[in-house]
Amino acid sequence: MGTTRRFNGTRVKTMREARMMTAKKLSLEAGVSTTTISRVEHGGDMSLDIAERLANALGASVAAFGGVDEVLDTPVYFRSFSSATKAARKAQDARSLMANSIIDVIDDYLYFPQFDLSDICTETDINSITNDVIESAAAEVRELWHLGDGPINSLAAVAEANGVVLALTPFSVGTLDGFSRMGDLGRPIIMVNTDNGTAYRWRFDLGHEIGHMVLHQHLSDATVSDPNVNGVLESQAHYFSGALLMPEDSFVQSLPGLSINDFLSVKSYWGVSLQAMLIRARNIGILDESQYTARQVTVSKKKWRRREPLDDQRMPETPTLLRTCVSMCVEQCGLSVQQIMDDAGVPTDIFEDLIGVRRGFIKDGGFEPRVQNVSMKVIDFPGPTA
Repeated sequence: MGTTRRFNGTRVKTMREARMMTAKKLSLEAGVSTTTISRVEHGGDMSLDIAERLANALGASVAAFGGVDEVLDTPVYFRSFSSATKAARKAQDARSLMANSIIDVIDDYLYFPQFDLSDICTETDINSITNDVIESAAAEVRELWHLGDGPINSLAAVAEANGVVLALTPFSVGTLDGFSRMGDLGRPIIMVNTDNGTAYRWRFDLGHEIGHMVLHQHLSDATVSDPNVNGVLESQAHYFSGALLMPEDSFVQSLPGLSINDFLSVKSYWGVSLQAMLIRARNIGILDESQYTARQVTVSKKKWRRREPLDDQRMPETPTLLRTCVSMCVEQCGLSVQQIMDDAGVPTDIFEDLIGVRRGFIKDGGFEPRVQNVSMKVIDFPGPTA
């Protein structure tokens, strides 16, 4: 069996769940019994031989089984369809733990931008978060982030410059749109599923997840986890995204009229979908319920629910924070990418997904060091601009 060593079995479980692998499947691929896997995942010792088999099956190095437990007790806000499986949710939960661990490692070397919006909405009662409160919160975010009243060129860049850790990546499931949670260093971790929708939709999804981080941080865990109020949480975050991306006065002034074509004429300008604009117009009262319904009927008749006109005219927004931070740590701090991955407990392919580089980028030598053996925090990260 080989030498027995103390490894962190929690990381075995995190990697397994991130790949949506059952213990039985891992057992078959690693040649390790499910009993041993269960024991390891619950803190038991394992031999180096067992560790090597599990690491090979999980696409990781043995060194990635070191480190401390990844534990986040912050609530997770899943934007999902009702058919989202438990395995799919666990997979993204596990990946959020990995993203948090990457930040923990890099934070020793870089001064990250701070997230400073948690106290904009201090309501502890979900029923007190009215539409007026949400409008006010969105306006305050715009003021604090110096966005003015016009369109936001890149919400991803603005969010990252203000402390949001963001990944736009395929989830390999179509039943989850995205999710968010607060990391243990007070920075939101937001992931948006690019398996679904278009650049317009992903941008709105990002605004939605920012809404959770702004509106719901002072609610109790019991409230957030209550399935009976999930619809209210989602509705509030959706309203926030519309208010953030389309400030009422300037949005109204930009519309030449209220026909479908009038809304389409400003779609590229605001960077939001036709359907999102129609909902915003109803929310602020420039469309009454009958007018809104009539336009939504038109959308359905024209089969625009999934694909709208002009969808191909906007490029996806590209997160750069994690990729830039890893590059700076490698090129200027003398770390190796493998060391970062091992310390964070993240397999290469998942690491590439999270930091926003193509699969194979690291194997192809995508990050090259310039200095060696820097062991102190030396770099101020200049956050991206909108």
